[in-house]
Amino acid sequence: MAIDSSDQNDQDRDGFNESIKELMDSKYNRPSTENNPKKDLMPLPVVHSDLDEYGFDPYEFRIYAHIVRRTGGKLDGKCFAKLKLTAGICKMSVRKTQYALKTLCDAGLILKEQHKGRSDVYRLAPKNNWKPKEQLQDIRQKAKESKIDKLEDSQENPININE
Repeated sequence: MAIDSSDQNDQDRDGFNESIKELMDSKYNRPSTENNPKKDLMPLPVVHSDLDEYGFDPYEFRIYAHIVRRTGGKLDGKCFAKLKLTAGICKMSVRKTQYALKTLCDAGLILKEQHKGRSDVYRLAPKNNWKPKEQLQDIRQKAKESKIDKLEDSQENPININE
């Protein structure tokens, strides 16, 4: 009995698809030690007690951790991702990201370099630049009020660009 060529093609395609599926399964479902044993030996980051006990809210902590990663944890490292991208990576709104960045800057934990027409650059600040943790709540409140005040001022005194 002869096999129809279209049946043979279907069998070949099914066999090929099954081989690809097995290959993908073996690649992505293996324990991580089989994928990259060296990566499993890398030490996990340790959060210093000064950071852990500083009083960050979860958004501030997440943004700070992101900046540490982007700068390589070095004081001379630079983080220059766009605000929207940073918010997306950190799984928060752009507004929460703005508040967290402002609070971290005002508390002296990060330094901001403004670049007109480009993304701002953030750097880690040395510990002697940090404000006392007891001031964090007030700093946080002022950061939120300053943004609200600016928004309210712009609504009360709209700028006419045609003037």
